[in-house]
Parts: sequence; structure tokens; C-alpha cells
Amino acid sequence: MIDRAKRLAKLLLRLAVSIALLGGIFWLIDGQGLLSRLGRADLRWFGLAVLLGILANIVSAWRWLIIARHLGLFASAGALLPAYGKGVTLNTLLPGATLGGDAYRAIALQKLGNPMLKAAASVALDRLSGLWALFVISWLAWLALLVLPGATVGLSTKLAHLSALLAAVLAPFAARALGAALPLDPHRLPARLLRLLSETARLAQITFVSSLIVQLATIAALMAALAAIGADAPPLYLCAVAAPVFFATALPVSVGGYGTREAALAAYWAAAGLPVEAAVAGALLAGLAVTLQGALWAPLFLFDRGK
Repeated sequence: MIDRAKRLAKLLLRLAVSIALLGGIFWLIDGQGLLSRLGRADLRWFGLAVLLGILANIVSAWRWLIIARHLGLFASAGALLPAYGKGVTLNTLLPGATLGGDAYRAIALQKLGNPMLKAAASVALDRLSGLWALFVISWLAWLALLVLPGATVGLSTKLAHLSALLAAVLAPFAARALGAALPLDPHRLPARLLRLLSETARLAQITFVSSLIVQLATIAALMAALAAIGADAPPLYLCAVAAPVFFATALPVSVGGYGTREAALAAYWAAAGLPVEAAVAGALLAGLAVTLQGALWAPLFLFDRGK
């Protein structure tokens, strides 16, 4: 009973954060103009955003399969793709549910006869591998913005992002070196975190292609959502800000990323002198596309026999 009350309180808090952020954004910009943009959205571009998101989901399931087999786990595409789709549904449509999407995936892999600890590690490494590739993409984009003519944002902003993203890109390799040098208790949290990061470094080569496809498809989906409301989104700048924007979206402080996604993209659009109203409208459509993806994967639960 107490656990259920805590889960409900967390969900209500996340919902309050989403509403507060969206309310603040609507108050700061022309809310009527925003609604008008959304009402005139081109559904063909929106449909493309949904399809690109589904493509990213499918390739993500492939990456998870690669990682699971690398860890010596028994897994098949026929089992992992439905599990991944159900995980998307849980993460997008049932925030705060008893089982999050990632926990569901780990349990699905365990039910195939794999150890739970390794199954959970495969899910964590799937997330970390994708995040690492996203950091690489954004770092390269900021580097291009630094050397190419034209000033989308100031020099200090570019250098700050380059430094932070380079640290994130190198972190798994630094963890690998530290893990080998430090006498840590292998059963304690610091050692386990270092092992996860070290394994991310080892997986960097074999998962990079799949992660690259996933992240570029996700960035393209956001670009399609922006195009749906007639916004001109500079592709290189969108790649550069993808890491911080997607990272903000994934923070467990809102429901479905609503509020954090719009606030982050609006901040970067304002910094570049681009229309903030368009960024918010595009981010909202991108969020709706993700929610629709969760709904499209939901029928898989009808075939779940609880195995």
C-alpha cells in the first residue's frame, strides 16, 4: 500500500513538472500562435516522424540483440523485438507504471532462461551505447559549427559544448582504465558502474553502426516534426543540440518527456536567434509522434501469454 502511494506521488510530481514547464512556455510565448501552428501541421511530415521513430525502435531492438549475444545470453530477434516494442509502450503510455519499459525488457530476457543480472546489464548497456553514439554525433556537429563560417551561436557556447561532450565521449574509456587500476570491491556500486561504462567502451565498435542509425533516425524524426509546422530547422545545428535536448527529454522528472523536451529545444532555438514558437510546436509534435509509437506497439500485449 505504501509503495503504491509512493508511485502515485512520483507520478503526480512528474505530471506537475510537465504541466508547469508547458504552462511556463505557453505564458512566455504566443500561445495562440502556437496553437495555430499545430492546427496547420502537415500530417504527411508528422507521419514521417512516426515512421522514423518506429525505424529507430526496430534498429534499437537489433542493437539490444547484438549486446545480449555479446554477453553470452540466449536471445532471438523474434523474442527481443516484441519485448522492445512493449517496453516503448510502457515508457510512453504508462509513465509511473509498476514496470518501466526497461525493467520489462530485462524480465522478458530473463524469462528466456538468462540470469537476471546479465539481462538487466544488457538493457543498461543498450541505453549507454545509444547515448554514447549520440554524444559522438553532437560533438562532431559542434566541431563543424566551430570551423565552418557563420555564427549560429557564440564561440563560448560552442567551446563549452565541445568540452562537455568530449568528456562524455571519453568517459567509458576513462572508466575502463580506472577499473583496471583501482582496487575496488566488485560487489559495490562504484565498481559496478565502472564495469558498465567499461563494457560500453568495449561495445563501442560493434554497436556504433546500429546506434548511429537509431540516433540519426531520431534526429530526422524531430526534423520532420519541425517541418510539419513549417519551421526551418538547420540540420547541423539540430544534430549539435540533439544530445542535450534528448538527454533532457529522458530525465525522469516529467511524463513522456513533455515539458523538458520543449523547454530544452526552445532554449537552443532562442540562443541561435530562431523562432522559439516554432521550436515548441515542433517539439510537441515530436512528443506526440513518440506517444503514437507507444500506441502502435501496444497491441503486442494482446499476444502476451505471460511467459
